Amino acid sequence: SPRRHAKLNRNNIIKYVLVAAFILFASFNYMISQSTNMASPGGNDRQQPSNWSQKKIDEKAEHFIRTGELPGTKRLASSVIGQRRESRVDADNSNKEGTSQEMKQNRSVHGAKPTNGIEEWPPLSSLIDAHGNIADGANISGLLDFSIIGFPKAATTSVFRHLSDFTNSLPTERCDLVVNDTVKLVRDIYDDHAKRMKQSKDDTAMEKQMRGIKCPQDISSEWSMHNYAKYFPRTKLIVGIRHPIWQFESLYNFRVSNVPWKKMLPTSKLTKGCQGGSQGVCAWRSNFHDFLARLGKTPLSSPSELKLLSLAINPAQHKVGPVFLYDMSQLSEVKFRKDLRDFLGLTRDIPPFPAIDTSGRFDHISSIKRRTASEKIDICNPEHAAIRSVLMKKATSASIWIGDYFLKSEDVFVSNRPYFESVLKSWKNDPC
Repeated sequence: SPRRHAKLNRNNIIKYVLVAAFILFASFNYMISQSTNMASPGGNDRQQPSNWSQKKIDEKAEHFIRTGELPGTKRLASSVIGQRRESRVDADNSNKEGTSQEMKQNRSVHGAKPTNGIEEWPPLSSLIDAHGNIADGANISGLLDFSIIGFPKAATTSVFRHLSDFTNSLPTERCDLVVNDTVKLVRDIYDDHAKRMKQSKDDTAMEKQMRGIKCPQDISSEWSMHNYAKYFPRTKLIVGIRHPIWQFESLYNFRVSNVPWKKMLPTSKLTKGCQGGSQGVCAWRSNFHDFLARLGKTPLSSPSELKLLSLAINPAQHKVGPVFLYDMSQLSEVKFRKDLRDFLGLTRDIPPFPAIDTSGRFDHISSIKRRTASEKIDICNPEHAAIRSVLMKKATSASIWIGDYFLKSEDVFVSNRPYFESVLKSWKNDPC
C-alpha cells in the first residue's frame, strides 16, 4: 500500500544516513591517525625525540674531537683562550663566614680565570704547528687553572685527589713540563675535555669547573718553571711543605715500600746531591727555600737574602702565577679549606680531607711487607745523625728565608699566618 511504501522509504533513508555518518566518522579517525603518524615517525612521540637528540650529541662530540670546535661556531683566534676568559666570582662566596680579608681582595685579581664555554676553545691545530711544537703566538694560558707543584711527601696527592672530585683535573700525575713536553700536556687536556663533554649531561655546569694538574717535581725543575712562565703565567700554584727531616724520612721509606726490588743507599751517602742508586732521595731535595726562590717572588738582591740561598738557582725569566703555600699539618683545619677555596675561586666548600694512606703498593704481600718494614728508617736513630745534621742546616735557612722574604710577597698566600709562622720557627729545632 502507499502508506507501507512510504514507511519503507523512510527506513531506507535512515539506514543510508546512519551508514554515511559511520563512513564519515571512520574517515575522520583515519585522517587524524595519519596526521599524528606524520608528525611523529614511528607513532611514538616520546621516544623519537630522545633518539634524535642522542644522535645530535654524538655528532657534536665527534666533531669536537676531530676539529676542536662545536659545529656551527665561528673559528676563533688562538689568543681567545687567554683573552676572553671572564672572571668567575661567586657573589655568595663574599658573604661566607671565616673568609680572610686578604683572600677576598685577591680572589679575582690573581691567577687563571675560569673558561666560559667550550666554544671559546680554538681548534687544537691552531695551537700546535706542523712540527709538533706550540705555535708562535698561540695563547694556551687559559687551559690550566691551577697546579700542585711540590713538594714530594707533603700531602700533594691527598690535596689533588680531593680537589679532583669537583674540578676537571687530569686523572693522573702529570710531569710533562719537567721534560719540556708542553705539547703532550696540551693534547691530553683537549682529549680529557672531549671525553668529559661526551659523558656529561650538563655541558654548561661541566664547563664552569676548573682544570688542574699535579707534579711534585715541578718545583725543583728548571724546565717546569720555564714552561709555567712562558705558557701558563696565570696558573695558580699550590705548594706544600713540611719539616725537612720528616719529609726526608717519609720519602726514603716511601721508596723502600714502593720500589722493593731496589736497595736504598744508607742515609750517610745521601747528604748531598741525588747520586746513582739514591732513587731521587737526597738532602738536595730539602732545599725548599732555593726552589721557592725560583718562582721569582722575592727581590733576590740583598746580600742577607742571597746568603740564605745555597744552590744559586736562577729565577724564572718571566712572572709565574700566585702561590698558595701550606704546611702539611694544616690540612685538618677548617680555615685552611676555606682559604684554599677562596684562593682558587671555587664555588663550593671543600669538604674535610680524608686520612692520608701511607701503605705501600706491595703491603698485601706479607713477605715483602715484612722485608720492607725492616728496611725502613727511623731518622731519629743515631745512625742517621749525619743526614739529620745536614737537614737541620737547610731547615733553619728555609725557615728564615720563607718568613723574612717569601711571605712578604703580595703574590704569596698562606692560611692562618700566625700558626704558619709558628711552624716555620719550629724548623730551627731538631724534632728528634
